[in-house]
Amino acid sequence: MYNFSVEISDKIANDFESKLKASTNLGINNIEIVESIDSIPLHKMTGVQVERVRELLIDYGKRIVLFTTNLDVNDKESLNILFRRALTLNIKGIKIIPKETDDLTFVSKLSQSYGIPLLIENNADSFINNETVLKDVICDKNAYVIFNPFEIVRTQRHPFFHAYYTSKIKNCISFLRINDGLYNTHEPIMLYHGCAEVKELASIMLSRSFDGYFSFTPYLPDMTLEQYKECIDTFKKQLKNM
Repeated sequence: MYNFSVEISDKIANDFESKLKASTNLGINNIEIVESIDSIPLHKMTGVQVERVRELLIDYGKRIVLFTTNLDVNDKESLNILFRRALTLNIKGIKIIPKETDDLTFVSKLSQSYGIPLLIENNADSFINNETVLKDVICDKNAYVIFNPFEIVRTQRHPFFHAYYTSKIKNCISFLRINDGLYNTHEPIMLYHGCAEVKELASIMLSRSFDGYFSFTPYLPDMTLEQYKECIDTFKKQLKNM
């Protein structure tokens, strides 16, 4: 069946266990984490702290499928520790945020050594703001794509017709962000009220046997648990009609 993942915002749940409980409330067992767990960066956690996180994941039947790090790709010592901790927690992928001048050779080799794929996401405010750059960055790096349609909308392009349909990243996408937004104002908006073409993207990706994750993140300002639920329910209803 389909894979869903969720990043629970700190507004909804501050501590890690509460985030796991909130994800249970949403009916999703695949978790996304950004940088820190209980306000401690993963690479700075002690062995005891990491073990506590592992036990909570077991207790709640969850797994971390995406961990986002802001570490510099040249910080070899910290990255080594991060990947070691990620292996202990059975994290399925690590998102990095490279700069245009970064050499990704080391982090790519680290990824391959630990068997934990790298993931890179398009962002309208970075140099990785389109599908061509995404392809160039992930090429030969054991890396995969987090495709964010709202960030394409922010560049005044159609996510489906402009960025996806003729692109060469189709087979490299591991996560599709489920979000929406407006062209004119670049404002995020509730799902299927904007221009992100999520329905078209999900439909064609599933027709190509997509087995990655449909990712729900707090893309709306101060997103509430009720808004998460509405977004997830709306997307599920659309899936049933595909």
